[in-house]
Amino acid sequence: MTEQQWQHALLDAISDPHWQPHPDFPGNGLAVYRNNYRVGLMDMLAVVYPIISQLLGAEFFQGLSREFVRATPSHSGNLHRYGAGFADFIAQFPHTADWPYLPDVARLEWAMHRGYYAADARVFDPAQLAAIPQQQWGELQLPTAPGLSLLATPWALSAIHAYHQPGAARQAFTLAQPEILLLWREQGRMQLQTIDAAQHAFLGALQQRQTLDQATAAALAHDPAFDLQSLLLQGLQHGWFCQEDTP
Repeated sequence: MTEQQWQHALLDAISDPHWQPHPDFPGNGLAVYRNNYRVGLMDMLAVVYPIISQLLGAEFFQGLSREFVRATPSHSGNLHRYGAGFADFIAQFPHTADWPYLPDVARLEWAMHRGYYAADARVFDPAQLAAIPQQQWGELQLPTAPGLSLLATPWALSAIHAYHQPGAARQAFTLAQPEILLLWREQGRMQLQTIDAAQHAFLGALQQRQTLDQATAAALAHDPAFDLQSLLLQGLQHGWFCQEDTP
């Protein structure tokens, strides 16, 4: 076994929950690494999902995290990438079935986490439009920023999020309240706001690399009064669109 093969085998021994003892790796010493590995992943989940932890309580959350880590090894050396499947795990976990909104809360927290750590991109410069004949604007593609995401939910996620912020004024709200959320990173902080179905269709089409005309048509199908100019202005002000680098 080469040194590289030994290193890969050691990582498998540490991360594989079904790993069987092997003479190349002493059991007692390996147990320490395996425990530290699991604890590190559980701690990471607590960082990414603080609202879920608050809703369930620290002891319940720790048990849930332990089960997730046992079933879900990390596939990256970057811990910030760990935990993407937590929402789906919660949705299938029998002991959280009484809280059907929890998976979407987890999806919100994951979107906030991934948005915060998303790659930097150059914000789209509105001055570029001046170089394009106005009759060709409809063919323009406006890539959305890497930290931007959309989340449609049957639950009042924005109110849940606001309720659990430090120092928040905790007011009662209706839990079963459908909404669509737009999340993006601006000046190093994640932002969240609710949007309507037409705005969702427009931004979703841009995410799929459709043209401005196509995205506008998708929005107008939801609302004939869709205000393209207002949404574009808001997006340009807040950095929702990024500059596409040409080779």
